This record gives sequence, C-alpha cells and structure tokens, in this order.
Amino acid sequence: MTSFPPEPNMTYSTSIVLSSLCIALLVPATGCGKKDKGTANPDDAAESDVDPMVELQAIPAEIQAELDLVLQPINDVDVVIDQVTSIPTRYGLDAASLTAMAKASMSDGTVSVEIDVNADAKAEIETMLKTVNGIAVGLKETPARVKTATGNIIALGAKATGIVAKVTAKLQAKLANPLLKADAKVSIQADLDLVVGVNAEIKAMIGDAQQTVSSLPAKGTEALAKLTAAFAGGASAG
Repeated sequence: MTSFPPEPNMTYSTSIVLSSLCIALLVPATGCGKKDKGTANPDDAAESDVDPMVELQAIPAEIQAELDLVLQPINDVDVVIDQVTSIPTRYGLDAASLTAMAKASMSDGTVSVEIDVNADAKAEIETMLKTVNGIAVGLKETPARVKTATGNIIALGAKATGIVAKVTAKLQAKLANPLLKADAKVSIQADLDLVVGVNAEIKAMIGDAQQTVSSLPAKGTEALAKLTAAFAGGASAG
C-alpha cells in the first residue's frame, strides 16, 4: 500500500499568510511614505505659505526700493559735498588736502587718510571717503541701474495684476454664496475694497516711477559732473 506524505499543517501556514498580510497593511510602501511628506505640486506648497494680500501690500515698498537704488547716489551728492566742506572747519584741517583725498577716492576708490588727525576725525574722514566712492560708482552705473529698475518695476506691476485677479475671484466667489452670513459678507467686502485700494496705489506708483526713472540718466550725469567739479580744486593727495 502506497504511503502518502502527511498533510501540511494548515493552521501553521494560514497564520504565516495572515501575519504577512497584517505587516503589509500596517507598514506603508516606502515610496508612498515619502510622497506623503511632500506635495505633488510645489506651487501648492508655496501658495499655502504666502498670504496673497501680504504679498500685494508689499509691492509698493518694492517699487520704492527700485527707485531708491537709482536715486540714492544722486540725492547724496549734496550731502557728501557739505561733509567734505565742513570737516576741515570742525577739526581745523587743511581743506585742500581733504579735497584731494576725496578726489582720489572718487576716481579710484582710494580710502587713505594722508594727514595727522585724531581718532574721531580719522574715522569720520574714512567713512566720508567710502561714501564718496560709493556715490561715484552709483552715478556711473546710473544708466544700467535705470534699465534694471525699469524692468523690475514692470515685473512688479504684472505680479500685482496677477495677485489682484486671483484674490478678487476668490472673494467674489465667497460673496456669491447664498448662505453667507451678513457679518461675513461685510468682512469679505472690506477685503475686496482693500484689494481695489492697494491696486490703485500700485498703478499710480508704477506710472510715477516710470516717469521718474526716465529722467534719471540725465540727472545722474549732472550729479557726477557736480561731484567732479566740487573736488577739482584739491591738491594732489599724499
């Protein structure tokens, strides 16, 4: 009589299968786990991190910063000329020597106090010389800075238009909800009014900024000529 191998232990095999299934269900796949930590669309994460209204309200300051980058050297010319004039009087120094140092700083960036002065005077003179050089560099770069500022201002205007359209659409959609309570409606309408106001401010600023920027190359040239003339009478430094 043929003997057959004993039947496998079904209870033992079933428990192994069930254990494996439990592990598979309890431990998520590595790939899926990594996706859960991030987002399929990076723009979604960025959008959630930035308040569009905060971004919109920051644009006027960004426009002003673009203007200031070009305007600052022009506006500082008179300030630094007055400083070069007043330092000799305040510290009892030779005006021609100081003017010569300013001239050297303007032409090649030299910052060197070539006269015998106390520590306070030396510190102020060194700061003044660095300022003179910074102004000279800024004035010479005026055409390039104007070009950059113009492009950035246009880009900021486009950015504002996009934010306004997006925020307005969302707020109007909320207002269209027939179940919206009166106090919520008032709040949303106030937000809409704020968007309109900020948008009007930005448009006005962009118009004024573009007009201002267009005149700055000529003003930069005039300011550089004025600074050069102010230091033309200085003796040779050293």
